[in-house]
Amino acid sequence: MSNNRIDHILAHFDRTSDQFFSKDEFRAKLRSGKKLRIKYGVDVTAPTLHIGHAVNLWMMRYLQSLGHKVVFLIGDFTTRIGDPDGRLDTRPVIPRAEIDRNAEEFIAQAKMVLRFDDPELLEIRRNSEWYDKMGMDEFLKLTSMVTHARLISRDMFQLRIDSGREIYMHEILYPVLQGYDSVMVDSDVTIIGSDQLFNEMMGRFFQEKFDKKPQTIITTKITQGIDNKHKQSKSIGNYIGLAHSPRDKFGRVMSIPDVLIDEYFRVYTDVPLEEIDRMAEQLSHSPKECKMKLAYAIVGRYHGHEAAVAERDWFEKTVSKGLVPDDIPTLSIVQPRHELLDIVAQARPGKSKGDSRRLIKQGGVDINGIKHTDPDAELIFKTNDVLKVGKRNWFRIEVVKLNELETEKLWMRPMRVEDVDLIQKFLPDWEIVKYLSHPGLSLKAAVDVAREVFRRVILQPEPKDEWIWKIQHKDEPEKIIGVAHLRRDSARGSENIWLDPEFRTPELMEQALHAVNEHAFSQLGFSDVVFKKAFAHASAPQDLDALRRRFMSMDATFRNRDTPEGIWGFTKEEWERQKEWFLTNRPEAALQTRAVNKRRKSARLDAHLDAIEDIVEDALEDRAEDREDAVEQKKRERDNAFAMKAASDKHAAELKQEEQRLAAETKAAEQKAKAEAKPVKPPKPRKLTTHPFLIGGTKPVPGKK
Repeated sequence: MSNNRIDHILAHFDRTSDQFFSKDEFRAKLRSGKKLRIKYGVDVTAPTLHIGHAVNLWMMRYLQSLGHKVVFLIGDFTTRIGDPDGRLDTRPVIPRAEIDRNAEEFIAQAKMVLRFDDPELLEIRRNSEWYDKMGMDEFLKLTSMVTHARLISRDMFQLRIDSGREIYMHEILYPVLQGYDSVMVDSDVTIIGSDQLFNEMMGRFFQEKFDKKPQTIITTKITQGIDNKHKQSKSIGNYIGLAHSPRDKFGRVMSIPDVLIDEYFRVYTDVPLEEIDRMAEQLSHSPKECKMKLAYAIVGRYHGHEAAVAERDWFEKTVSKGLVPDDIPTLSIVQPRHELLDIVAQARPGKSKGDSRRLIKQGGVDINGIKHTDPDAELIFKTNDVLKVGKRNWFRIEVVKLNELETEKLWMRPMRVEDVDLIQKFLPDWEIVKYLSHPGLSLKAAVDVAREVFRRVILQPEPKDEWIWKIQHKDEPEKIIGVAHLRRDSARGSENIWLDPEFRTPELMEQALHAVNEHAFSQLGFSDVVFKKAFAHASAPQDLDALRRRFMSMDATFRNRDTPEGIWGFTKEEWERQKEWFLTNRPEAALQTRAVNKRRKSARLDAHLDAIEDIVEDALEDRAEDREDAVEQKKRERDNAFAMKAASDKHAAELKQEEQRLAAETKAAEQKAKAEAKPVKPPKPRKLTTHPFLIGGTKPVPGKK
């Protein structure tokens, strides 16, 4: 390969690369013309790729276009151990089955960038191929090549030591295993994030030990996530995932701060650098237009031009102009009154209730353009209400007319809470009040008790086991003329209908009973629940012919063919006659009380276990959220510790430099003073002569002897 071509490749890589180990080696490998093997090792702990990971994938895709092969190495063995990867805590062990599922999801996302269609350009390997077969002697020989001091020098290990946390042997050995992978796949090049540099340097180390040419390591640039606070992370939610829909990608790009636009253009798109430079002036006065171009470029890179155009148009119409999209999904609810949290949780099936509660409190939910911040608020929804959850998710509410009954002359609609007082207005003195309360209560006390009973039944969530309908005549729809009640109970199943004496005719009673009977058959199923008592506090057929006629008028699917213990909606006397009729006409059908009781007990147990399972799931979701929050808190503490240590080291270095400077200046001043000082001559000694009368003598007097 010519030098010009090599320079072109390196210039292409300079856009997203950070460091080369080393660039001269990479030049030599390209110049040789050899088909390079690019190692792409993945830890499939969490099968989520974002556009930060894709920076490496696009560089590999570029090398694939030049004829080189990507070795897609699934670290299924090392994933069971878990790379510490900057964590202060030990990673949990992941089951093999989950690792296999994650690997499949990982490959599906990587296919959005890499070419998997040509075996000459991609090879899939698993490091369990060699580690599952490696004996203890071979493993010990491998570990004998590297010292403890070299392994423990990893920065996250040093951080754990400083914080007094444990480091387990399997974590220390992880870089050894990942490094040896480079030997086994004959890696020539690996493109990684800077957090994997230590492990891949171990790869170079082992390749040299095994007399192989060391792999070239290229680290790529890492940007902040869409919150401009942390690098992209699934646990934080500040990422743009490859698995995100085009709409989600577009919306997430539009949410980034303006300061990230230029960097995202350079790192996450293939827009020419010259064009990005020309946008600098536009970015200063019209950042939104630049952000729209960025979102278009990112969506188009992964999903194509048509998808990018469609999402741009959708965003301009809905978000920019504040209009509700035409194609929003329908959210069906079975009753109009709901707590806001329940509705939002129903709209976000993949999220926990705790997450939905936080979203509501943060102002992320509105109904018909009005924000609601109280998760526990009880609201009344209407069909065609528009629920907006988050920034880009709309739902059109549809209140399903569940459990509504209709006959030739009657409407029987599920009673609402506000209908309770209307009952007292239209039908003040009723047997239903006594029936739903307790025998022996005064009428006033019974009315109060009945009101609470009504409320309990009305607000019961689906699937219900008790219903109350208000009965209205089609000729006088504004007036409540009666109430129907149906209860499923393993011991006291019952059906009751009350009609205003003014409307209590056999015809209307027949219609009401027939409607409730069919509802009971269709909703409950006679083989599952047996109603041992049946009451009708108004007129009902008094002869077997009428009983037979009503039974035969039902659709065949509503008749009891499994456990013939009767139909709902008749008086006590008719219950006995009805049973006699069944036994006469179907003698082969014997009552199987024990089997029925066993089924009831099993149904109650299943319901109880389902309730416990829901509680456990909610608790696990909350625990997982708390764990994610704790991990993030520890990560922030780690980052702060790193920052404080770096600042401390920097301050210490500055103090040391200052001390050295002052010492040098002091020494220079001393040398200069010494050089400029004049030498002091010592005084000449006086000569003494001996005096004849003094010891030591004095100087003699001149001229005298």
